[in-house]
Amino acid sequence: MAVKMKRSAVAGKVPTTAQLELGELAVNTYDGRLFLKRDDGTEAIVEIVNSGRLISAGTGLTGGGSLAADRTLAADIASQAEAEAGTASSKLMTPERVAQAIAALGGASEELSAGDTIRSRVDAYAQNTNHYSGYATRHSFDFAQSGTIRVTFDRAASHSSPQALFRVTRLRGGVETVLGSWTKGGTAWTATTLDIDVVPADRVKVQYSAVRSCSGWGKESVCYTSYARIQNVRFQTGGENLIPGVYAPVEND
Repeated sequence: MAVKMKRSAVAGKVPTTAQLELGELAVNTYDGRLFLKRDDGTEAIVEIVNSGRLISAGTGLTGGGSLAADRTLAADIASQAEAEAGTASSKLMTPERVAQAIAALGGASEELSAGDTIRSRVDAYAQNTNHYSGYATRHSFDFAQSGTIRVTFDRAASHSSPQALFRVTRLRGGVETVLGSWTKGGTAWTATTLDIDVVPADRVKVQYSAVRSCSGWGKESVCYTSYARIQNVRFQTGGENLIPGVYAPVEND
């Protein structure tokens, strides 16, 4: 004698809790899916799945596994070091990582190749050792004309960890916006490049900050400070006759 369950031949049809008794099964003969009702204080319809089936995480994803448990797929994001190295072929990139890679690899250099005129620069080396006061400004540029500039500088740190902080901001209409931010650990110098659109009265700042990190408690606490180091700060144009402001003294202008 054949045993028949509640069934539907409609694609995507799922029974409701009112349509099934506890211990009763329902099958969707179109989709090949099997359902039962669960009651752990709250009634719900549960699909019975084949736990031998697997969810595989493809390129750029992590997670997956058998259907015997809930699974979560997550994006495998490249680290800053991987983005700047530009060699990983199985990692995903966020907008932040793309900006970091462009800055490290010099990918935006062609856009200003018409003139590459250095309008202002501060070549001297400087080091920020004060982690209490936040970002210090290495140099500020004011502008009396509209155009595109390229801000470049070299960054390094006194220790590999924690990583020192660097950023470029633009003050426009009383609002300061961070246009690019980077971290750096270790004493090796890394060249940094960022292209920026400016209009009259804009002020662009190149800033850097030491970072302090502590572990442990009380007398057992151990702290490390990584000084931020910066040199060769300059802005370039692609041939435009942008007039630099006089907000701060400039070496070798």
